[in-house]
Amino acid sequence: MTDQDSVAPWYKQPWLWFILAPLIATLLYSTVYITASIVTHDGVVLEEYTKKAKAFHENNELRENARSMGLFGDLRMDQLTGDIVVKLQGDGDVQLPAELELIIGHPTKASLDIMVQLRELQQGNYVGSVEKNLLGRKFLIIQPADKTWQLGLEVEPPYDEQTFKLGVQ
Repeated sequence: MTDQDSVAPWYKQPWLWFILAPLIATLLYSTVYITASIVTHDGVVLEEYTKKAKAFHENNELRENARSMGLFGDLRMDQLTGDIVVKLQGDGDVQLPAELELIIGHPTKASLDIMVQLRELQQGNYVGSVEKNLLGRKFLIIQPADKTWQLGLEVEPPYDEQTFKLGVQ
């Protein structure tokens, strides 16, 4: 009778918990990762890519339209005030729109992309403002509202001390 009294209940056996601990940890970790993968959303990249077989091909049609129109320009940013100034030029007969869209794209997360409306002050000179302080590498894409052409550039900080060249001059 003394042998039965000295046996601990099943939940107090150390070998049981030694075997169950990795299984419980695996269940908890998998639940967290499945929840994170369902809740977070992978955004769409900015460039126009299409998948053919196992390769990705970039669609440069909009940039080719800008090149055929002879569009080029300069972009300057002021990090302190958030002002953005764009000077665009094109071939002599190119009619520039009254407003442009500037997309400041994050390289990996579409939720961090910033859309800025640029309005024309005088012929070819556009201004806009961004409220956030820009950090890290960004993609700058300028296009009209009808999206018939596009100028793009990949930039790195510091943003204050540079004039970014858009298009081919």
